[in-house]
Amino acid sequence: MKRVFRLLALLVNASVAFAAPISTPEPIGPIPTKTLPYSLIGQLNFTNGRSHYIGSATVIRPSSVLTAAHNLWDNTNGFSTDILFRRALSGSTFLSSHYASRLYVLAGYREGVRQYQNTDPRSFAFDTGGLVFRNTLAGGAAIGWSSNSKLLNGSNPVQCLGYGGETHTGNDLLSATSTAPFKPVFGAFWDNLSLLCEPGMSGGPALAQTPDGKFYLTGVVVAGSSTPVSTGIRILDPACVDFIQRYLK
Repeated sequence: MKRVFRLLALLVNASVAFAAPISTPEPIGPIPTKTLPYSLIGQLNFTNGRSHYIGSATVIRPSSVLTAAHNLWDNTNGFSTDILFRRALSGSTFLSSHYASRLYVLAGYREGVRQYQNTDPRSFAFDTGGLVFRNTLAGGAAIGWSSNSKLLNGSNPVQCLGYGGETHTGNDLLSATSTAPFKPVFGAFWDNLSLLCEPGMSGGPALAQTPDGKFYLTGVVVAGSSTPVSTGIRILDPACVDFIQRYLK
């Protein structure tokens, strides 16, 4: 039986009164899913141990995607296998489908999970991974990305996207848009109390839209909680930039 990879629950800033509206994930629709920048996002299908899961990922370089490390490695079963990336999946249609040939997790993630468990912010702060494929994934196209954390300060709308499989089927691209700033919790792990992500959206992008209409990937969805509502991302910082440039192609 196929199961979704659950977003890890996190309770942060529970005592802070929050009045901004809550954004919940909704399908963006089949036509937008097939257009840029959303056509660079896809669903991951993978096996870990004896279980099958779904997650999300984004084409970050012509032959590579960026995702959450917890989609790729588990402290009990080790590395995931049979990882399939279906780009711009909507219902039963997609633009391309490829199996990963190589995977990487950010240095520090496995050590953090072994020491603190996978639900600890100290592990979330390293929860980034990448997949490399033998072929280009989107005709050589890749998402724009930025390590400028000012894009998360609330002056720009930030969309968290991915293939959620709790309330929804897992086969349609979902989006939830922040109505408040992201705040640092521990190191490169930041959270936001104005939006909710579903299990399966793990590894999907946090896309900031600038006033000129351009979108930039600024982080990866790694955690979520419904009580209180919260979504956590691992932001792109210098360590993550070095990881992308060193291992992904």
